[in-house]
Amino acid sequence: MTRAARPRALYEGVATLAVQAANFAAVRPGPPWLQKLRRNGLAAFERLGFPSTYDEEWRFTNLAPLARASFSLPADDVTLAERTAALEMEARLGTIGFSASEPRLAFVNGRPLRRNVGILPPGVFFKWMGAVLRKSPELAEKALVASAASENSQRGVFAALGDAFLDEGVALRVAAGVRLEEPLFILHVSTPPGSSEAPRMVHTRNLFTFEENSSATVVEAYLGAGGPSFMNTRTDVSLARGARLNHVKLQLEGSEAFHVGQLAVAHAAGSHAVSHVFSFGGKLVRNEIAMTLSGEGASTELNGLFCANSGQHVDCHTLIDHVAPRAGSVEMYKGVLDGTGRGVFDGKIVVRPGAIRTDARQTNRNLILSDSALVDSKPQLEIHNNDVRCSHGSTTGRLDADAVFYLRSRGLSPEAARALLTYAFGSELIEKVASADVRAFLEGHLRAWLPANLAAPENR
Repeated sequence: MTRAARPRALYEGVATLAVQAANFAAVRPGPPWLQKLRRNGLAAFERLGFPSTYDEEWRFTNLAPLARASFSLPADDVTLAERTAALEMEARLGTIGFSASEPRLAFVNGRPLRRNVGILPPGVFFKWMGAVLRKSPELAEKALVASAASENSQRGVFAALGDAFLDEGVALRVAAGVRLEEPLFILHVSTPPGSSEAPRMVHTRNLFTFEENSSATVVEAYLGAGGPSFMNTRTDVSLARGARLNHVKLQLEGSEAFHVGQLAVAHAAGSHAVSHVFSFGGKLVRNEIAMTLSGEGASTELNGLFCANSGQHVDCHTLIDHVAPRAGSVEMYKGVLDGTGRGVFDGKIVVRPGAIRTDARQTNRNLILSDSALVDSKPQLEIHNNDVRCSHGSTTGRLDADAVFYLRSRGLSPEAARALLTYAFGSELIEKVASADVRAFLEGHLRAWLPANLAAPENR
């Protein structure tokens, strides 16, 4: 489908954002390479434009509501009202909030809130991207330029937009042999705009570099209250030989939020990455994950749980690219949909000709709680050699009537029985999270999310 044939709203949305990006680049300082990266990002965004539902990768997700919305960049400094609202929302995070002891970076509407990241062991660099770009831009130049050069498809539209507005994010480097026991936290809070302000948009870029045999757990949390907002975030990860990453993403924004998040991980030989994605909030949410297993013996595990109620649309796109021999991948995504909620799972595993002895498994399971909820599932295998062991499968259905009957026969009400089974369906993925604090937070959040007609399960 040509760009000219796309719906008018998509075309006009691109034009509006392009003007804002050009104005941003004109006043934002930076070294020549950064200014060029922003210009190239803008040019790529204008060339590609917002994809439509005629584009295969976006067939189930209509971006017209995002394109029609009007957003503005936040001011350079966090206001007292924003700080107050952010601290009030912190109570929802409990033990993983801003003031906990583990190292963390906190942002309010894309600007740093907390300057003290906590105590870090030697060999760990954990800084705001804005500070790096202003004081030591050479530390990020190579990775940012290489990342921008790789974005040559429509899956890179939002990454190109992020380049056009590049100014903030997180830079993380873990030295060879360093193994972090406690998680690193990156917390983003979106606060409602004032009565005379336009909804805010935030574009953020994270760069994680893990040297040989290093390991860490990184938790990215996105929290928001009422009112529209637009979060466009990308995390690029490079894993050297034997490195290990445990990545957890919590997407908990308000019911009017637009969220597009991307995670791209490059695996060297023997490296391992685990991704956990938990998506509960937002009007239109798109989570994209791309795992490239370029080194022999690399492995990855993808786990995801998305919950959508009326007025919510959650789209999960995953790509696992097996390039090297003897690599393994395991993927499990689950969706819970109620009311008129809409969900999408589009997962693809590619096995290249040279990737012999590949072991890849993919599973998608979806639970429908109402007659009006809908989920589109599209698991895919693309295999280019015969020496592999691969499988995939997808199921969508309602609660097991026999299981409900069994629980009722043990004294539970119909509502409590359905709630307990729904909770058990989702908690299987929560149990895979290693951090006890994050796991406890997610368990409580899942109970709170359970629809009003399903009583939260009791502790038994």
